[in-house]
Amino acid sequence: MTPSSDAPTANTPALSTLLTVARAAARAGADVLASRPRTVLPLQQSDLGAETKSSGSDWVTDFDRQAEESVRRVITGYRPNDEIYGEEYGSTRPENPTGYRWSIDPLDGTTNFIRGVPHYCTSVAVAGPDGDWLAGAVVAPALGRIWYASRGNGAFGIAETPGADEMVGIASHPAEPQLLSGPILGRSGRLLASGFGYDAERRRFQIGVLSELLAEFGDLRRIGSAALDLCMVADGTLDAYAEYGTQEYDWAAGALIAEEAGVPVRRPQWPESSETPDWMIAGDIGRPLAEMPHAPGHPHA
Repeated sequence: MTPSSDAPTANTPALSTLLTVARAAARAGADVLASRPRTVLPLQQSDLGAETKSSGSDWVTDFDRQAEESVRRVITGYRPNDEIYGEEYGSTRPENPTGYRWSIDPLDGTTNFIRGVPHYCTSVAVAGPDGDWLAGAVVAPALGRIWYASRGNGAFGIAETPGADEMVGIASHPAEPQLLSGPILGRSGRLLASGFGYDAERRRFQIGVLSELLAEFGDLRRIGSAALDLCMVADGTLDAYAEYGTQEYDWAAGALIAEEAGVPVRRPQWPESSETPDWMIAGDIGRPLAEMPHAPGHPHA
């Protein structure tokens, strides 16, 4: 965490303003997700308006679309001249852009959402004209958890629901923001989080690298949401995260939250994961980052 001035100028918004927008937008998206029917038995695809995209495991639902629409309404209501990049509706660039750009994932963890696994969220982050990530928020409605951060001002977590604080080790005042400080150093049985791509060849590559990394860890966790993986490293639930081939909107908010919690973060070097995939890493993986390989056929391998 690097101290940062919050003083706005005529053309530069205060970080607190950007964080307010990020939190409001993430909450708006999460409120849509919270309207998912609660049932004991699995819902049908038709109940959620679900259909596949790039593969039989890559889903989109009506909730994804409605959540992104809600997020976009909040952002454009506050900042109509900012660019927005979202998973479902792509990039929107206004006629007179400010140079600020929002990266949003309205529903990170869509498969979890469809199956009734509670680990899904709305993720919202904003980068400034120089490309630095300035503010971000992640809201997981089924978990009752909120994480947020702004550059130089630390990262915070809130447990909204009774009992949620007990699950993640927050001692008291579950409705109050808690300053995050990353994993507990030196503890045994460290947990590494990761995820896997939809392409079989990429998945084999990921599994091979992760099998080597696991020598430094007690076990592996596959949460199903990159944003939540990063937030759980930030709050110390998990010890590290490494995943190959994620998109910007998957990690934009979570990486900033982890970074502001004092966690070492290495973002992908290239923005387009489908053509030039790269590793998103947070925490100590027990291996120099320069030694992390690329999949066969990668243009920079």
